[in-house]
Amino acid sequence: MPFYLVNVIKQMYDGDEYVLIDGANTTSIGNSAVPLRGAKQSCPLSPLLFSLFINDVDDEFGTGFMGAVTGTEGLRVTHMLYADDLTLTANDPVQLQKMLRRLESYAARKGLTVIVQISYIVNFNANRNFAVPVFLSLQSRA
Repeated sequence: MPFYLVNVIKQMYDGDEYVLIDGANTTSIGNSAVPLRGAKQSCPLSPLLFSLFINDVDDEFGTGFMGAVTGTEGLRVTHMLYADDLTLTANDPVQLQKMLRRLESYAARKGLTVIVQISYIVNFNANRNFAVPVFLSLQSRA
């Protein structure tokens, strides 16, 4: 990224005042404590910055995974991105578990946190007798 562009982004964040919110309690800390990473909430630039930061996620899931079948013969989809959401897709539970492990190592390298409390597995299967497999969560591996 060009140096001048980095400086423009830094200037957007300089001098900000911060408020800590914990339930009903709020505390203004001004600019005495500055976040070391992350993007501003509700800032129009935040989705773009996040997209630039995880632009290499295609390299993680682009090869070595089967992905989910689509309506186009021979085309499979391994993942989809929208704003700050990532969806992993697979027809095989073993492939999905492999993808979750790759996501875990990717997130660790990038300093990202996968919030498992708001992460879901959605099973699209016409067979109602199909048992949804149990996946090893990122946090349960510790």
